Amino acid sequence: MSRFWVLLLASCILLSFTAPTAQTQEARTCKACGEQITGSYFETGRNYYHPHCFTCEYCTEPIEESYVVYKGKNYHRACFEKHVAIRCSVCNEIIKGEYFLDHWGNAYHKHHEEKIIRCDFCNRFIVGNLIKGMVRYPDGRHLCGKCSVSAVTELEIASSLMFDVAKQLGKFGLHVDPREIELHLVGQDKLRELSSDRSGDTTGFTDYAINKNLFGHVKYQSIKVYVLYGMPKVQMISTLAHELTHVWQFINGQLKQEQALSEGSCNFASYLVLRKIGGREGEFIIENMLNDKDPIYGEGFRRVKRYAEKNGLASWLKLLKMKDPSISTF
Repeated sequence: MSRFWVLLLASCILLSFTAPTAQTQEARTCKACGEQITGSYFETGRNYYHPHCFTCEYCTEPIEESYVVYKGKNYHRACFEKHVAIRCSVCNEIIKGEYFLDHWGNAYHKHHEEKIIRCDFCNRFIVGNLIKGMVRYPDGRHLCGKCSVSAVTELEIASSLMFDVAKQLGKFGLHVDPREIELHLVGQDKLRELSSDRSGDTTGFTDYAINKNLFGHVKYQSIKVYVLYGMPKVQMISTLAHELTHVWQFINGQLKQEQALSEGSCNFASYLVLRKIGGREGEFIIENMLNDKDPIYGEGFRRVKRYAEKNGLASWLKLLKMKDPSISTF
């Protein structure tokens, strides 16, 4: 599962207070009020202020002590440190220089990156002052206290979600009967075994079996969907939407599509469902898909998305049903 965060730069200048400069005959304009300065003034950088105009951006009181210039604005040092400065969500120290900003608005020093456990789903750091509580699954996954609240650990709940997702997909033209699907909740090790994926990113897998008689008629058909045990509800919905789209491809005889087209279309179907649901958790998953650099799951999804948004969902589904459709079409 890909993760997305932004590397930013926090820069501020701490300056000592300087007494008003003596009166000068040279004309100067106050940056705050725009009026000409005729008496004493404060100078910071190339800006000039009347003494009564040199105020803190936060509290609006005059600055008469050491101050901080941050993003071109002046602050009392105390106001800046208490109310304005970017503080690390892990250690609560003021951040100076480069820092990471995650999807949830948490900023933190770069040096924490490799030292603290993250939630395997929301990517938050699991530390006491940021996230309380943690669940560790036998297969090594970590779930933070926020995500564990909605974790799906019962097959009955997962099955109910599958029916809901199938209904949503039907509204987009992807009709699947969940009653024909055998659903399984499994651990990461089982998914690795089924999918031959050793990365640990797999959250679902769909298995098909067809038994035909001598005349070529389908005698028996089996569809099994395996999804990762213990995922938060929204992640479970996203995974089910992806896997049920694979089922739709199977029903429509499209199992030999290029992988980028097949997986990209499944991710696009997941995107449609998540967008309908809304919420920050869904936005987080969508953000990861939009920024995924994988040529199959990431670029394949973006190409399908661009095509569907330009030509419509009906055109996308029509192309998927064609014999040997190619990702190059998208």
